[in-house]
Amino acid sequence: MMARLFTTLAAAAMAGCVGPMAAPTPLRSLEYSNPSGPAKCLFVLLPGMGDRAESFERRGFVAELRAHALSADIRATDATFGYYMRGTFLDRLAADVIAPAKARGYREVWIMGPSMGGFGALFYAHAHTADISGVLAIAPFLGDRDVIEEITAAGGLKNWKPPAPVEPMDRDNYQREMWRWLQAVTQGRETAPPIYLGYGNADKLAPADSLLRAELPPSHVFMTDGMHEWGAWRRVLKSFLDSSAFAGRCR
Repeated sequence: MMARLFTTLAAAAMAGCVGPMAAPTPLRSLEYSNPSGPAKCLFVLLPGMGDRAESFERRGFVAELRAHALSADIRATDATFGYYMRGTFLDRLAADVIAPAKARGYREVWIMGPSMGGFGALFYAHAHTADISGVLAIAPFLGDRDVIEEITAAGGLKNWKPPAPVEPMDRDNYQREMWRWLQAVTQGRETAPPIYLGYGNADKLAPADSLLRAELPPSHVFMTDGMHEWGAWRRVLKSFLDSSAFAGRCR
């Protein structure tokens, strides 16, 4: 299902180089436990193209989350290229990360990631809405140029005429199905966890991300200076954690 996604991700020059094609079972992840004891919330982190679970600590995401004194555990996943390419991303994330989290009784489970990970966060929320308390999609990949141009030519997501819902998604329809779902969610016709979006103002994916931005409440959007890179992504995370939209959660 996902082979075409990664052809287009590579063509769009996503961050880093293509990582290993392996998709071992179970999905590997790194846990950073709340230093103050049992946590109320879990943050699940999904890497971008070419990154690994370790990237989140190395690039400052773990430190940023810790700096906000949240009652939260952090699970950085190794949900790399191979899981999407083999079509096992949803099943492995559900079985190896989300199901154990539910068994531990977290009050909230948040899913987030940059680039490919931003797509993955939305993709999982589309398939498993009830599992997730909220999504932070940071500079997410949202589709091929032809799809983005189609929606833009229609006058934006609000005016675009989507195809009928499809099940299951495949490599030919998953992008339009994702946009159909985003349109339905932002217009209140389908349920979803709250969606938050952020990206750099010079990001190469801004033309696509701005289509979603236009349909979200301003309080759900976090813009920053920068391109498609970790510095901008960390600033988005900080702005989100400092925002009134997140105030009072996971304390």
